[in-house]
Amino acid sequence: MHVLCYAFTMLTFTDEALILVVDKFGDSDAIVQLFTPTHGLCRGVVKRGLTSKNRADVQPATLVEATWKARMPEHLGTITLEAKHSFAARVMHDPLKLSAVGSVMAMMAASLAERDAHPELYAQAVNFLQHVAAGVEPLIWLAEYVRLEMALLELAGFGLDLTRCAATGTTEHLHYVSPKSGRAVTQSAGQPYHDRMLALPEFVRDDGYTPESINEVSAGIMLTGHFLETRLLPALNRKPPSLRAHFTQLLARQKLA
Repeated sequence: MHVLCYAFTMLTFTDEALILVVDKFGDSDAIVQLFTPTHGLCRGVVKRGLTSKNRADVQPATLVEATWKARMPEHLGTITLEAKHSFAARVMHDPLKLSAVGSVMAMMAASLAERDAHPELYAQAVNFLQHVAAGVEPLIWLAEYVRLEMALLELAGFGLDLTRCAATGTTEHLHYVSPKSGRAVTQSAGQPYHDRMLALPEFVRDDGYTPESINEVSAGIMLTGHFLETRLLPALNRKPPSLRAHFTQLLARQKLA
């Protein structure tokens, strides 16, 4: 009688990560979606992650050190976590900040492909969270929110061309974006169709520019939202996260000093 023995080598990595999504699994376990700088998006089961002892550390927008293990790359795997910092807990008292943080986590989870590393986007997301939690001027972190969504569009192959006018080729007086082509249009060229055009705020084109009003931020969020909802998410057969809709509704009612 012959006995066949198979030796399985566990695949494993340890990396810093942001928790994006937490779903209940069984009575007290959690399925967690992480975004890491060197391994991209990954999912796994956190044993007893939703017990009263561990629940506070297994929440979206928590910075953790995570160890992922699985027998095959395509397996769900298991995750052990050590919480380092909870950004959501820092802004729990502020509905607009909390909704912005939740929206960013949900949008990254919905937009990114698993196992694709995007270290620059990871650093951009952490920087945004740090600014929100630290009480930085709202118009600054709101602009950073819009730029994060612009980065998601770019990474997915749906980046906007805001360098020159689609009609005239000029690089000056860019005022609109075509909702069809995603290309910038000057004020004069777009004026006859202004009711069909998307506004192009200056801060979207220039990272060194800070929006001067909530109206500029709202225009930026309307711009990115259009292409997220009509291009990126349909290409992935996914629906817009409800957390983003909640954030935009709160922003519409917000009055900033």
